[in-house]
Amino acid sequence: MFSSSTSFLEGGTFTLEPLGGTTYTETLDPSRLTVNIDLLGVYLLPNMLDGDYTVIVTPKYVAYGCFQPSVLVVAGADVLEFNMAPLPVALLQSGPPMAWYYSLVSRRILALDEIEFAATSLVMVGQNDMQDGESSRMVLVGPACLRCAELFGVVTQVEWSVSPSTDASIEVERGMVTISDGAPVGSKFTVTADVGAFVVTKSVTVYSAEENPLVGIWTGLDTDNVNRLVTTSSGEFAVTVNPYGNYQDYWGFYTFDVATGDVELTADGANQVAPDGQGTGTFIINAAGNLVLESICLGKWDALTQSLIKNCEHEFQRLP
Repeated sequence: MFSSSTSFLEGGTFTLEPLGGTTYTETLDPSRLTVNIDLLGVYLLPNMLDGDYTVIVTPKYVAYGCFQPSVLVVAGADVLEFNMAPLPVALLQSGPPMAWYYSLVSRRILALDEIEFAATSLVMVGQNDMQDGESSRMVLVGPACLRCAELFGVVTQVEWSVSPSTDASIEVERGMVTISDGAPVGSKFTVTADVGAFVVTKSVTVYSAEENPLVGIWTGLDTDNVNRLVTTSSGEFAVTVNPYGNYQDYWGFYTFDVATGDVELTADGANQVAPDGQGTGTFIINAAGNLVLESICLGKWDALTQSLIKNCEHEFQRLP
């Protein structure tokens, strides 16, 4: 017999493997229960056979679906108490790092020693793609705690470098990267931040806006539409409808034809997707410099159901 004392999982699922038996922890409908449960969220499974079981606890109501199941292996004959607090997917590499961004709304900054597991939690944010002659500052950011999704700027001693040094330079104190005039399109550079105990790196690619006008970070003009669309020169994209820290809804690859305006977005990973999504259509950059997608259905957030629903036709404004 074993039990879990995680009280906030009401309404979620409790799964055992290899037995594969799933029971609902819905306290409002006791007839659906196959395990004993009290109002404090204690789940009991009596008379378990000896052996190893994988226990997966999945919460039902979470912020924008940005959590993944926790896993624990226990012996069937044991009597254990454990907390199955789920970790936010945003910090578990569930989407492409190119879509990470950070917020300094509270004007809070962190020291390096304030970050739990800094060697794996610290990331570098900045432009993924730059044109020749362009400059962009790179910033080190990290979460305030292990399960925090929001990232804040980190203040620490950093030695910045960029390689190869041909066609690119960096201010060693500020992390300001500059691509030289005439740098070949497709050139790739690695930006490195050495903080002493470890290093953090990021790749930057040189692109041409004339050859690929889709590259950039875009936000929907309608707040009920797609909040963030990130597209890179290497053909990656990530969509976030309802933002939650660094959370992303789905991501994948896109192809396009400048001459015809045809575009196709193909998702190959997701935390959640909109029903009846459509990734094939056309695009234009209008007179205002906005990206207009026609016959494309990326979805939108429905506050009533707390989920994505079908939504088509999008117009985005490029973020600086």
